[in-house]
Amino acid sequence: MAAEQAKDRGNRAFSAGLYADAVACFSEALALAPDAPNAHVFYSNRSAAQLKLGKAAEALQDADQCIALRGSWPKGYSRRGSALYALGRYADAYRAYKDGLSHEASNAGLLEGLRAVEAKMATQRPASTSSSSSSSAPPSATVGLRSFLLGDKRSLFQLYQFALRCLLLLCFCNFWVPTLLSSYAAYANFFKLALVNHTSYLAFTHGAPKWNAMYAQRLLLDPAAQVFFFCLVFWVSAPHGMALIPVFLLEMVHLFTYLQSLLQVLGLADSAPVTLVTSKALVPLTALIISDPSFPQLATRAKWAKLYTRMPQVAANVDVAIGVALILEMLTPARNFLLLVLYWQVLRVRYMISPQLQEAFRALHATILTIVHHPRCPAVVGAAYGKIHAFAVKMSDAVQQQQQAASGAGGLASRCNIM
Repeated sequence: MAAEQAKDRGNRAFSAGLYADAVACFSEALALAPDAPNAHVFYSNRSAAQLKLGKAAEALQDADQCIALRGSWPKGYSRRGSALYALGRYADAYRAYKDGLSHEASNAGLLEGLRAVEAKMATQRPASTSSSSSSSAPPSATVGLRSFLLGDKRSLFQLYQFALRCLLLLCFCNFWVPTLLSSYAAYANFFKLALVNHTSYLAFTHGAPKWNAMYAQRLLLDPAAQVFFFCLVFWVSAPHGMALIPVFLLEMVHLFTYLQSLLQVLGLADSAPVTLVTSKALVPLTALIISDPSFPQLATRAKWAKLYTRMPQVAANVDVAIGVALILEMLTPARNFLLLVLYWQVLRVRYMISPQLQEAFRALHATILTIVHHPRCPAVVGAAYGKIHAFAVKMSDAVQQQQQAASGAGGLASRCNIM
């Protein structure tokens, strides 16, 4: 309560333009409750106040702390982007805004910040005026590239993730078309790399393990933790090609986001070869995957927004399809009861925090209802499904109660008037 009161005083001071007082109040809130469920809000607000005082370096530190506590909260990335922009690190700011948009594609603050940094980078990129300069990046692009790749710990970590995702792409292709490795080895290596990637992300985002309930809750509610358990289940099982698809789709979104940002920094995003590959291959393929014929006609930013929105849903649909396939597999000699139980338990836990998975199950339910209500469908099938659905609803109610208990403090952030 005392920490919340200090935060409220900080909000009032910020609104009154008393930024030094606001910093003091938010610092007091952090001192009183460093492990509070909304501690990330304290850091976010103090970052904004620090930036108003012209202390961009301190604002960046607070923004990074905010992201470390709540890596899925877009506001933290907005704070980080603003601080980096003030420091003149435009390539890093660009990446920060793109990272935030991966969590909320329609966030107005992130989109506005991204437009500002794109405009700044465009004005700083000198035109090529000689044949010698056409064969290399302009000086400002070189500086931007160095900052983008090696600017700070986050940049280095993103480069590390990019390398892992490139290897994931190689293993995925090798599984379906064995060349360098056998399909079995490619399958195992794919999930090993995915486990390393998500373990690294969780460690980087949440810091060293802490033996308290708050840390455990924050870790388990992170979607990356759920993907980690998904990968762990299938890594120790016999190869299931379908299991590669949802992880691959999500990782490729991040890989191509990073690649697009890299090309933007180099000034090659609008070059003829990149435009040709994008328009003739990547865009039509993406439209097919997300089942949206209008995708090629969208503007570039709208394409990314659509991709971030639709691809997780496609992956969730595949997750549910895998669960159904494992049930049907029980009718074959290749059945694996332990895998079935483990996977459905993972789905049950993921259902708590994934709106996409909830939507996928609703779509599955609607499809099954269409089948069981068909005149030619035996009544016993409909009755059996009715009992299964009633049991699933009962389990879902228990899950929803757990979810509400876990997010009991979720309304605190929305009351901050500088967010």
